[in-house]
Amino acid sequence: MIGSEIEALTTSVQLDDGSPTGEDLRDGGITSGRTDFYDFGHAEVMKAAELGDFLRSRRERIDPTTVGLPGGTNRRTAGLRREEVAVLAGVGVSWLTRLEQGRANNVSTEVLGGLANALRLSGTEIAHLYTLAAVRLPTEAVDVALTPALQRLVDSLNPNPAYLLDHNWNLVAWNTSEEELFPVLTTAGSSPNLLRLFLEHPEIREFIADWPSEVERLTRQFRAHVTEFPDERLDALSAELRAEHGEFARAWDRHDVAPLAPKARVINHPSGQRSFDQHRLALPDHPGWQLVLFVPK
Repeated sequence: MIGSEIEALTTSVQLDDGSPTGEDLRDGGITSGRTDFYDFGHAEVMKAAELGDFLRSRRERIDPTTVGLPGGTNRRTAGLRREEVAVLAGVGVSWLTRLEQGRANNVSTEVLGGLANALRLSGTEIAHLYTLAAVRLPTEAVDVALTPALQRLVDSLNPNPAYLLDHNWNLVAWNTSEEELFPVLTTAGSSPNLLRLFLEHPEIREFIADWPSEVERLTRQFRAHVTEFPDERLDALSAELRAEHGEFARAWDRHDVAPLAPKARVINHPSGQRSFDQHRLALPDHPGWQLVLFVPK
């Protein structure tokens, strides 16, 4: 089916000067009136030339037979033809031409999603694609699963306590040293939310020597995270926490933001006071995820 559609398209298409056609306007190539892209009036600007080079390089690396198209030596170009990618991605050929030639000013999330699927991009490549286009990653792009490799990574960090936060700030994995440091994790469920742990468990308040300032720091980091990875679920969580917890509401209403910077931590553990350097590290192949590691001082 795909092969016949592409054959019909490639025998009839006339490549123009790259200007978007009526079809391009309908398929989301031009995004006038949309709010999911940045134009030249914003701080971040689409890197049109680099985006075009990236799309072309990804197209040229794909073996046509892996997407149900004939291979062989008759092809004059490596990988997929531009017309073939257009059909697979559901976009207009002239609009894809414009993108690859670096002559587009903006692009919609629908077009980026179609191209990511057609070009079989990895998680890191998808994040790179959206960065080049100056478009925020959609929710589905950050909804990735915990992999066995990541679980092994966390486990391998023993005896240093460590845990993984997903895009929604839920703890999706931790090692035995982390559980020993914070026994509340044994009864907190499979994926407890970090902010709710801090705000709703008295044991955490007792364990964290600087609990008030730590809640403020987490709130500042969470606000920066919500801005970078917008999601209705995160908006709902912040609204709930603001309504339920005065400490969070006061910190949230200050509109302060903070980076994922290392911090000295003091834990009032039943076995005695323990001091750590805490590191929060981003995971490039899991957008919005963090690896949090405690290193004894």
